[in-house]
Amino acid sequence: MNKPGRLREALIRGLPDLALDPQKLLIFAERGSVVATGEPGESWEYAYQLTVIVQDFAGDMDALTATVLRWLAAEQPDLLLSAESRRNGVRFEAELMTTELADVQFQLDITEPVMRRGEGFEHPAPPPADPSALW
Repeated sequence: MNKPGRLREALIRGLPDLALDPQKLLIFAERGSVVATGEPGESWEYAYQLTVIVQDFAGDMDALTATVLRWLAAEQPDLLLSAESRRNGVRFEAELMTTELADVQFQLDITEPVMRRGEGFEHPAPPPADPSALW
């Protein structure tokens, strides 16, 4: 699975406070399943909840959310394109520790296709958010 690591990189790049203390960022793949595609050859899809926890977050919640949504637009655009996914595919909780600090948790419904290519495996890039941009 490649998406958890890429989300970690995006959050550390997008939120300077996390770059100073990356130990505050926890990422888990939970409630996962492997969905065989039935296609010839070895291919499947990982489907899982990507849980992101930022501990003792003192930054701007809007900046954190914008960073997550930018990453989703590139890595999992289907979560932003359908009305059902927009309502249910991205969830959050926040434990307000003080007026300045919160533990913030996002749950993202992620899929990640995998295909055998020769001796290795390939994780195809997600489709563009706007397929018409390719025409």
